[in-house]
Amino acid sequence: MSSYVDFGVCALYVAPTLEAALFKIKLWWRAFRPISYPASVVPALLGIVLAWQAGFPIRIDLAIVTVSGALAIHTATNLLQDYFDFENGVDRPGTLGGSGVLVEGRIRPREIFFAAVLFFAISAAAAVPLILHAGMPLVVLIAAGFVAGAGYAVPNFGFKYRALGDVAVFFAFGIGITLGSYIVQARSVSWTVVICAASFGLLVDGILHANNMRDMEDDLRIGVRTLSAILGERGSRVFFLCIIAGAYAVTLVSAAVGVIHIGALLSLVTLPLAIGLMRDVWRTTSASREVLALAVGRTAMLSLVFGITMMMGIVGWQLFV
Repeated sequence: MSSYVDFGVCALYVAPTLEAALFKIKLWWRAFRPISYPASVVPALLGIVLAWQAGFPIRIDLAIVTVSGALAIHTATNLLQDYFDFENGVDRPGTLGGSGVLVEGRIRPREIFFAAVLFFAISAAAAVPLILHAGMPLVVLIAAGFVAGAGYAVPNFGFKYRALGDVAVFFAFGIGITLGSYIVQARSVSWTVVICAASFGLLVDGILHANNMRDMEDDLRIGVRTLSAILGERGSRVFFLCIIAGAYAVTLVSAAVGVIHIGALLSLVTLPLAIGLMRDVWRTTSASREVLALAVGRTAMLSLVFGITMMMGIVGWQLFV
């Protein structure tokens, strides 16, 4: 009988502690903003697939380190952006930017900052074996990735504040990660990889641009001039349509002329998703923040499916055709 009583007493103490721990984990997971992870995982995997398609033997251990490092620097960038945007009044009550954990007072700013530093350190540690294996060609890409990640939202200096966020994201998360992942496996550079990466990078930029369209009025109110703010409502919508359509145009044309693998054309099956997204964004305005907020998630999902189908097409064609 006493054992049942002891178990019940332990449960009374353990259950609240476990519940609090799970709640804290959920908060941090929210702070990481995992909805954006396809922008780093997919290009890392795409680089590996392109190296395999080119005939290079794949090192699974290095592939795991590559994907882990890409996730780490992406998480660090998200956290650092949250920190600086909150500290500088970009994210505040009534806005939709960031994860919201700082605006709601769920996590202290210094905790977010030190977590960002930790994830930057993890990504740096992951870079060491990759550089030792692949050599100097990888150093430039990794250094550029750290500059883009750490410098994206730094007040006054950051790319976000100079309307260069779109450029930084396109090169860092589109071309940089894909090409870096390829170099790790192949120890060489390929323009085919750059072009494949460019098509996916345009969709990644679409995620950022949809986010900036949603936050345009809030950003302008405190003097943050993103590319969306400079282009205005109509110009931003035109630009969004161009970069989404551009991803498909680059893929179609480059595959047709034999620059990239023809299997990449399987990604065109996602075109109906893209058309629906472009139609809805074109019909909305910055005042329709709910629609634009949904567009951020829809663009992230489109980039994920686009990247997966591109890789499936390349692998499937290589194996069965």
